Amino acid sequence: MTLLESTGFDWRIAFSAVSVVILAAAEYYAKLIPQGKRFGVISLISAGLILTGVWMPSELVRIILLSAAGLLLVCLIWPQNQLAGRWFLAASATGSLLVAGGLALSGMFSGALIEPAGIISKVVVCLVFIGYAVKLALLPFSLWLVSISENCSVMSAVLVVSLLDMAEFGELAALRVEVPWMFEQTLGVWIGLDVLCMLGGALLALAQTNVRRMLAYSTIDDMGYLILGLAAGSAGGVMGALVGALSHALCKFLLFGALGIAEHDLGHPLTTSDRGVSNRQPAASAAFIAGSLGMVGVPPLLGFIGRWRLYLGGMEMGGVWLAVLMASATTLALLYYVRIIHKVWLGQITEGPVTAPKRFRALEGILIGFIFLLVIGGFSPTIFAVLGGR
Repeated sequence: MTLLESTGFDWRIAFSAVSVVILAAAEYYAKLIPQGKRFGVISLISAGLILTGVWMPSELVRIILLSAAGLLLVCLIWPQNQLAGRWFLAASATGSLLVAGGLALSGMFSGALIEPAGIISKVVVCLVFIGYAVKLALLPFSLWLVSISENCSVMSAVLVVSLLDMAEFGELAALRVEVPWMFEQTLGVWIGLDVLCMLGGALLALAQTNVRRMLAYSTIDDMGYLILGLAAGSAGGVMGALVGALSHALCKFLLFGALGIAEHDLGHPLTTSDRGVSNRQPAASAAFIAGSLGMVGVPPLLGFIGRWRLYLGGMEMGGVWLAVLMASATTLALLYYVRIIHKVWLGQITEGPVTAPKRFRALEGILIGFIFLLVIGGFSPTIFAVLGGR
């Protein structure tokens, strides 16, 4: 059974549409606020590799193309920060080799979807499990993502988080449906890792004073929910994870995009010591607030549609106790987002010399457009169902 047959949703079409919108916005963003050497060329080629890979029928070709996109993005990250580049290179190469090795050992590259006999099955599951944990920066393999978010340009982070990671997530979703034994053998481990990411990511995000680092850990927090939907395995759970992934990609553009405008205006990284940024950048403030609400799953934004299905899938799989853990993680997420919104964006203006704000009307328009897209998706999720072929 394929992902489309299981959910009735063509992930490839929906993801491609969202990716093209994000890529076009990122390219224009980089023309007004520099995002790194050769950003335009590297972003176009890497996105092309990602989208081509998503549409390839061969699992091996998809892995090769997505791995090539990751290595190309290393060329964008490395000149900005060598430590982040090293971490990202190690994560991309290690994760790809582990996943490819596991799938090759399972016989999937030759068309075999049945579970191998004996110890080979356990080795396959272990390799694929660790490989995707590294690729998606799940705890405790998250250092590379934190380093990129903190030290590199905001649109570089968006390319990694919204495009590459979500494409890799789509591959994991396809595996969940096509070779369910890879999950069923270690379902308890997957659930434990998901809970660790949700609660651990939320607590680590809450502890940050640097907004970039907070956004990195919020990504890990959200990935816990998305993979929990895959672990559930039901059509509703997987569908919720896919819709949640689309919302995740759009919201991360809003959050990082707003952050980049504010930092370019202030001339320093945004921290909890800053106050009243909305007075200088009202549109960026609105975008950050909308992105935060979308990540938490507040209606009427698109994130609510996915998060609701994820909660239902979690309750179906783990009962009330798992729903309570999910609600606890969501409460923590609300706390760390509200903390930044209340202090940094809406707080009383920090005393000091007042300079005229640097405004980017076109970028502000793009951010507002993304907000409307999330709202339209929340009120009328059929727009993504149509894109997905339902």
